[in-house]
Amino acid sequence: MNLPGGERHDRIAAACLAWLLLLFGVSVLAAARTVAEPRPVTLHALPGSQLSRNGEALLLPGGRDGAASARLRFELPAGGGWVLWLDRVPVDAVWLERPGWTSVRRDFFAPARDEGALPAGFLFALPANWQGEVALTLRARGSVRAVLHPRLLQATNAGRVGNRALALQAAVYGGLFVIALLAVALYSAARERAFLVLSGGGAVTLLALAAGNGHLYALPLLSAFGAWRGAGLWALQLLFCTGALQALRRYAALREGSVGGLRWFNLASLLPTALAAVCLLDLPTLAIWMPHAVTVVAVATGAAGLVLLTDALQRRVPMAGALLALVVVTGAAALVRVALLHGLLPDLLWTRWGYQLALLGAVAVVAIGLISRIGEYRVQRDRDHLARLDSERRMERETARAALALALQTELRELPAGDIERHAFSLLLRHLTPQVPMQSAAVTAYGYHGHDLLLVHPPGLQATVREELAPRTLLLRRLAQAGLPLQQPRPAGAQARVEALLPLPVRAPGWGLLSLLRDGSEGFSTEEMALAGEFARLAVLHADEALAALQLRRSAELDALTGAFNRRTIDQWLARSFLDAQRRQQQLSLLFIDVDHFKAINDRIGHPGGDYCLREVAAILRAGLDQGDLLGRYGGEEFVVVLPGRGGAQARAIGEHLRAAVERHRFEYEGQLQPLTVSIGVATRLESEGTPDAAVERADKALYAAKHGGRNCVQVAPAVFG
Repeated sequence: MNLPGGERHDRIAAACLAWLLLLFGVSVLAAARTVAEPRPVTLHALPGSQLSRNGEALLLPGGRDGAASARLRFELPAGGGWVLWLDRVPVDAVWLERPGWTSVRRDFFAPARDEGALPAGFLFALPANWQGEVALTLRARGSVRAVLHPRLLQATNAGRVGNRALALQAAVYGGLFVIALLAVALYSAARERAFLVLSGGGAVTLLALAAGNGHLYALPLLSAFGAWRGAGLWALQLLFCTGALQALRRYAALREGSVGGLRWFNLASLLPTALAAVCLLDLPTLAIWMPHAVTVVAVATGAAGLVLLTDALQRRVPMAGALLALVVVTGAAALVRVALLHGLLPDLLWTRWGYQLALLGAVAVVAIGLISRIGEYRVQRDRDHLARLDSERRMERETARAALALALQTELRELPAGDIERHAFSLLLRHLTPQVPMQSAAVTAYGYHGHDLLLVHPPGLQATVREELAPRTLLLRRLAQAGLPLQQPRPAGAQARVEALLPLPVRAPGWGLLSLLRDGSEGFSTEEMALAGEFARLAVLHADEALAALQLRRSAELDALTGAFNRRTIDQWLARSFLDAQRRQQQLSLLFIDVDHFKAINDRIGHPGGDYCLREVAAILRAGLDQGDLLGRYGGEEFVVVLPGRGGAQARAIGEHLRAAVERHRFEYEGQLQPLTVSIGVATRLESEGTPDAAVERADKALYAAKHGGRNCVQVAPAVFG
């Protein structure tokens, strides 16, 4: 099953990437256009300032009170129209001055209106009447390290230089914007968080580069970010590190137990975010050490990316090799940029902006790699969807099973003999038909509790179903006695039908079947057959229990003194419970309970007092048992508890609960408190036991051990207790 609109989103993704490549190519060609060479400018650093190694640029050291100045000398031809051009670098102020003349001041973080929407550099127009040898002073202030490379150009050539730089930057901006927008569209289709992370990472990268190029501060609303100046630049660079790590982690499909561990990686990737928040506090001392912290984080991010991609390459993640190569190229371009900032390399178009192009290529490869795995995301989403539907279906059927069990338990209890079986099977059909699609369902039972029954849903098909079943009575009886469910085709003229027959767990010599009929050739699923079999088992089980309970109520089953079952009744229940537990392969445990020192109690307060104590003990024991547990007086001061479905550990816990309840109770007779305790022996049915004799003997011996172990305690009989 494909995702809605999945193919459409694939086509959109391909079209967007093709447009991105076209834009990139056009921008690179535009940037490669040659421009006229600038006229030579000679720089002499003023005291306290430093030039680059080749002497062609002024170095702004940055820091809290960063400032630099240099003397410029050049030959200016006649004719006017000359400008001094500086590439746009993060300075708080830069200007030119000479005696009697001072240029306008330019601020990287607060572009002037005359600089345009996306200024590529600082342009200082020189007076038209200047000619011959000219000397100027270049001054700059700022907290961020920068390189100022002045160029003397004609105004038209300066525009070409700016356009060339802007072409590359526009290619980077457009590419990142398209990738971020594309990732959002893919997330809406695949619902895979990797695309959401890619979109966020692309957006943060776009903001960081726009801030580094000085264009962020020329945009409405975002211009307010310039108030942080250098601290804002560092914060965006740190956020970029976080976005890059998370995008690479999603791309590399890092899981717990992979390189470094997913939990450690997520915690480490939050460190740049925390440092970014510290940057935005804009504390004065940050200007000293924050550039070094950003450098360390950037190097650590690159190293972590290499480790991730190396691991992804070994696991054959799509395009991991190409991305690893691009990350290496991006790192090399970043080192070139650092070397430029320290005046070690010439200020060229590619040394200044090459890292941004490499970064765009890396982000594009991450996007392509994630898109190539969108099929996997679809399959995983389909699996999750099917698993959710299956879980909901199971929950719905479990709710129906619980509803049937509750209806059987509550409604059969109040019915008279002769109505229990019919009502139980009626409830079975009523609760089963909404869960299993079918045309009709019928329950057939012969000799069940002395009754022959036929119930059909819907009731209007009673006569038709009777006619169809009558010729097959012998065959159906053999099938029921075999105890194996069966599906078989039952054609009705030209229409195909499938019939399912499920034996009812009715005791011999009685037998019964649940038959289901469905139109078409599609049979009943294993899950549907299992559900129908479980419903049938519940109906027979509760009908048996309801009839047994009714019979018990009709007999003289209660002990007159304590209200518990008498010895004869409890023996019958023991035999029945052991037989049923063996047939269903269920656990069953016994508790033998004896009142400690009861003869002494009779001697001390008399037999009426002893009878009072026995009644109180029986009431305490009855209050501590669940519905379905049986309590009987086995003789004298001895009681027995039958715990269907309970193993040894549960039985022991119940025994301890009953013992403690008796010990805590205040037995007060004729104004005097009578301390009273009980000893308890526990035994559990073995798998091979269908009669209670051996378990009763083990429980009795466990009680004997409790008596000799100091009384007022619980002893559990081992399986080989003999």
